[in-house]
Amino acid sequence: MTDLVEKIARHGPALVALVCFLEAVGFPLPAAVALLAAGALIALGKMAWQPAAAGVFAAFVVADLLLYSLGRFTGWWLLGAICRLSANRESCILNAARTFYKRGRAVMLFAKFVPGLAAMAAPLAGSMRMPLREFIGLDAAGILLYAGTYVSIGYIFSDMLAVIVGALAHLGKVAELLLATAVILFVAHRIWTVRRLREADTAPRVTVDQVLHQLRQGDALIADVRSHGYYDRGSTRIKGSVRLEPNRLPEALAELPQDKKIYLYCT
Repeated sequence: MTDLVEKIARHGPALVALVCFLEAVGFPLPAAVALLAAGALIALGKMAWQPAAAGVFAAFVVADLLLYSLGRFTGWWLLGAICRLSANRESCILNAARTFYKRGRAVMLFAKFVPGLAAMAAPLAGSMRMPLREFIGLDAAGILLYAGTYVSIGYIFSDMLAVIVGALAHLGKVAELLLATAVILFVAHRIWTVRRLREADTAPRVTVDQVLHQLRQGDALIADVRSHGYYDRGSTRIKGSVRLEPNRLPEALAELPQDKKIYLYCT
């Protein structure tokens, strides 16, 4: 953190904007810390607020529009790429989609405050065909709320931030060693968790002929659970299948027959 604050003080708004852009597109960088430091530097008179505000806003807007466009044209492929480092890729996507579905478009207002949702909201909005004008309006409001909150906190508590930075600088190599150790342990635990869960993923397999045989016998049901990004009213479904809304699966599954095998398919 000490190095980050020093670099922000030296390079000013451009570095703050760069950190915000990279975090917005999915890189694990601390935009919140950069915004806190920017607020403190503005309070101390070491940074002008106008270029800082313009740079941060432009960085977030450009990044979110990029993800929105990619989500609109690639659908859930981009979401899968963003969730690639998640312990469970499918859960990562579906949890974000469920939050978006339950909270509605208001998700765009607070998405940047939620680490797991921050990089998912814009491509989800694109894949779910949110109108561009509506997306820009909600995204802009969310950016102002997010950036304004952290810059304001940094501005108000600039003295406290200076004390924290001074304490870290005083600890020197010890603080750096402790931070590096914590990061290494976190990454190692994350890798171990991902490998353990993927090794345990032993979903049963079934062939097309087996499914067709069960359908002819009346022992099975096929359900289409494609997301909004891939399903329109005129979409073609497998003959005999039913349509289930993917974001209300628990309720929908309760309405299905209990004496049949249920096969779900999506894109």
